[in-house]
Amino acid sequence: MRDLSIITDALRDLLTDSVNTSPVFGGNPPPFSVTVSGQHPQTPALSDCELNVYLFHIAPNKHLANSFWSQGAQHGGTPAVAAEPLSLDLWYMVSVQSKTSYVQEQQILGIAMQCLHDNVVLEVNAPTPLPGAVTPSHATVILESPSFDELSRLWQAFGLPLRPTAEYRVSVAFLTPETVPADMPNAEIVNLVAAPSLTTDPVPARLFSTRRTLVYTAPGPVEKSVQLSPATTAPAPGASADAQTVVLDGAGLVTGDHVVLVSYPGEVRTETDVTSTWLAAGDPPFRLTPPSGADAPAPGRHEMVLTRPSEPGWQSNPVPLNVAAWIDSAGGPLVSANQQGRFSITVGNVPADGVVLRFGTTVLQRIVVGMPNAGQWRLSGSTLTFAAPTGAAPGTHLVGLRANDVEADPTKWAVVT
Repeated sequence: MRDLSIITDALRDLLTDSVNTSPVFGGNPPPFSVTVSGQHPQTPALSDCELNVYLFHIAPNKHLANSFWSQGAQHGGTPAVAAEPLSLDLWYMVSVQSKTSYVQEQQILGIAMQCLHDNVVLEVNAPTPLPGAVTPSHATVILESPSFDELSRLWQAFGLPLRPTAEYRVSVAFLTPETVPADMPNAEIVNLVAAPSLTTDPVPARLFSTRRTLVYTAPGPVEKSVQLSPATTAPAPGASADAQTVVLDGAGLVTGDHVVLVSYPGEVRTETDVTSTWLAAGDPPFRLTPPSGADAPAPGRHEMVLTRPSEPGWQSNPVPLNVAAWIDSAGGPLVSANQQGRFSITVGNVPADGVVLRFGTTVLQRIVVGMPNAGQWRLSGSTLTFAAPTGAAPGTHLVGLRANDVEADPTKWAVVT
């Protein structure tokens, strides 16, 4: 854009349409003649009432100054600043004068201010700055808050009596440079530079994460799926073991790498090669299934690393893996109490200590002998028996089993009638 009057005309057209369709006059033009003018306020109007939109001040927009620099603007002999669009803020005085009625003045000025409030983004029939110019472009219309003294000095400078006035800033207007820098030429020669790897590892293998797709059945029944990364898995006996499979993702992994489980019992680092017991057949990414029974890992927070027999002493970076206790999903997600009001579920890999059982959000008390009463639970072999806390509301309550700060899969919901 090279003509600032385009902005003024856009404002005039917007305000003229608003005055002629305002609800103040029932959606019709006002019953008196109105001129929407961009002239200096001293210029007399031929109509009953004049709405004046006068551009009285122009300043550079400090936020976009020097923001269009490019390599093309810095070469070819054209000064860089001269090759940029000129980013400007425009200040307008919106004032009104009636020959006969203050009511007309205040009606028209109110319509104008509501119009500019509703159309804070002004569409301008001019392109945005190059490159990638798009027409129309847009500017924002912002109501300013000058003091009474500032407005008084402006009208005094005009040599005119003070009128009902509002001040607006239109931002940003772009003046297009006369000369646009030529595009940079395409590359004619490409140089490839090889450098030693920055890694100090003898092999460029990296582990990224452990992940597992948790699929479970919620009351309804409704099947749900959740992606867990880092993965949480549980040693599960029987056919359900496949559901606990963990994928070990990485780069540079090769068939023949060994998988090592890193644990910290008693805050002592312990490494266990689990390749033969965990690793499923196939190429990387590796698929790992923890075994149940005597080889099951203890619940808690662990790490996985890789070693490579062909590179003695090398070990990959660790990635976290959580191991949880296991709850049998057989029989569906709902479990009902027996005649004594106790619930029973089958579990596995539950340690002697560090176990929390929740009934919904209520933590139950563990006992070691006797049958559980309200709010208590007991583990006998693989059978976990518990009783609802006193005052449990009717409905379904998730049975939450947490061992060594790792939550088991959501599997069972207790039904209270």
